[in-house]
Amino acid sequence: MRVLWLALSICLLFSSVARAALIDKQLQEAEDYLVIDPSRSYELLQNIKEPTSWTTYQFIRWHLIAMRSAVPTDRQDILISSLEAIFEHHQHAYFREKLTSITSGLGIWLRKNHYTTDALTSFECSYKYAINDRQRLTLTNSLALLARQLDKLDQAKVLYRKAHGMAVQSERINILAMIENNMGLIALEEGDLVSSEKHVRSALTHFQNIDKRVGQISAGINLLFIFLTQDQLVNFERLYQPTENLTQSFTNRSKRAQLTWLRYVFLLKQGGTLNPAMKKQLHTAFTMISDERMQRLFKHHFADPFFITVPKVNSPDIRQFKRPWFRLVSECAWK
Repeated sequence: MRVLWLALSICLLFSSVARAALIDKQLQEAEDYLVIDPSRSYELLQNIKEPTSWTTYQFIRWHLIAMRSAVPTDRQDILISSLEAIFEHHQHAYFREKLTSITSGLGIWLRKNHYTTDALTSFECSYKYAINDRQRLTLTNSLALLARQLDKLDQAKVLYRKAHGMAVQSERINILAMIENNMGLIALEEGDLVSSEKHVRSALTHFQNIDKRVGQISAGINLLFIFLTQDQLVNFERLYQPTENLTQSFTNRSKRAQLTWLRYVFLLKQGGTLNPAMKKQLHTAFTMISDERMQRLFKHHFADPFFITVPKVNSPDIRQFKRPWFRLVSECAWK
């Protein structure tokens, strides 16, 4: 009987080890897709079964990958639900190891949902525990994005210039491309179309060189916008189809909505007209553009000149984040 019990225990142990190894392999595959196709990453996560058998490390890692896939695909529901789950294990060693990534992801969610003061708190805590220049560079970019959202464009430009120098020195092409893209948006808001085009073209080239599809979509749409504002219709036609192909295979509703606007504005600039169904589609698409600053740009450059009725763009109220676990971020006193 003792021999049988020992044999059974060994079988169970090997089975448990094999199952854990399989889960680790599946998690690695999902993580590997984050750069080229983050929506695929989340699909792969759904295939990992039996969460009750996961270790705490695997549970945290699953949600970290879900968070990282949610940011480029603009899945705010996934981002906040994974944050809620992860903070239940804030005392775990792997949570501490990934603290900067976790609080940085939280800062992104807070910024996009207009908890701007709390977003600053979260980014500053992230910066405090950053362990390398790559993380500090990414966070400098995030702080610049937040400054732009708060309409502090001069502060945002100072931060972007700092981040740009850091990215060039460290040869972080991905971050450099993001910075160029964001600097292009600031130039667009300030009416400097020449500088805007220069920055966004550079961003698109960098994203293409590293085959980062989400970046190609963002920079491609921004460059299409700039082409239309300057009536560069031939350039628009050349870039539109590859950008549309990438965008339609992606799950970001906001990007698809922007592309819908660009397609119909191109039609209008060619002398076409909009029927009632098209106007209704544009009205709906406008509400799906998740960034109110982008909504203002579309309204100013395209909706108003072509007398297209869109909803009023309101400045969102500043909110206060009140989840109980946010106290840990506010205190920012992890050892």
